[in-house]
Amino acid sequence: MKRAARAVPMANSSIAFAILLALSGCVSTATQTPCGVQEGHLSYVPARIATLACQLWPAGARFDSLPLTNVGAPETKALCTEFDNFVLKSFNDQPYMKGYSPKFVAQQLTEAGASDLASKLPDAWAHRGSDCGTCETVPAFYHASIAGRLEWLTWLNNLSKNVRHADAVLLPFVTYAYERRLDDRGLVVAERGAGVTLLLVDTNNGALLWAGGREASVPHKELANTPAGKGPQSPPMPSWEDVYARLFAEPLWRAFPGRQVY
Repeated sequence: MKRAARAVPMANSSIAFAILLALSGCVSTATQTPCGVQEGHLSYVPARIATLACQLWPAGARFDSLPLTNVGAPETKALCTEFDNFVLKSFNDQPYMKGYSPKFVAQQLTEAGASDLASKLPDAWAHRGSDCGTCETVPAFYHASIAGRLEWLTWLNNLSKNVRHADAVLLPFVTYAYERRLDDRGLVVAERGAGVTLLLVDTNNGALLWAGGREASVPHKELANTPAGKGPQSPPMPSWEDVYARLFAEPLWRAFPGRQVY
């Protein structure tokens, strides 16, 4: 990673169809906003991206369909370390991805007397009664619940002015991580899984420019009526390294502004 750089009216039949959809109770696509380049930002490539270190998805920013995390701090910290390494390497040999590394961002904030700014992000994302609990994707939740908050816009402004006037910030999150054991109709399963998210946000207005997300799980399975399936710790839990291998892959960057796939 480089350390420095920068209508035509509807036909009657269409109207009738839209009314029919509304009456049928179909779910609004606003709650299902997909990852990728967000609407209105197709051709925009930020000149200076401030990349933050990975952190766990803020507890106050939950929505109904987001899986729960049930592992401890050591596991989520290790996930974040792997995620940070993956993000850093992903800027190599990418001439159109101009970014400041997490280390450089932290240094700039420390010199500006704002070393605690990154840790204050969860405060700007604290739960509100108006949050979109029915949102089904991270981009949808961000658009509906976070983007326009005054506290968040202030946070973004402070980041930009203290990190070389970065015009965008890249936010890596571990959205959830879990491990579980279950008996699936006589098949004993030990499973670990996690989800990660990348959000590219305009520091000027809080607009979500692009989002990337990926989920992965690795199960180990044994028949319950066999010796291998009868022990309290059988089958053994998969390694987190196996989860990392599935989680941190090129598709996480799909359609990132300016990214070249060689």
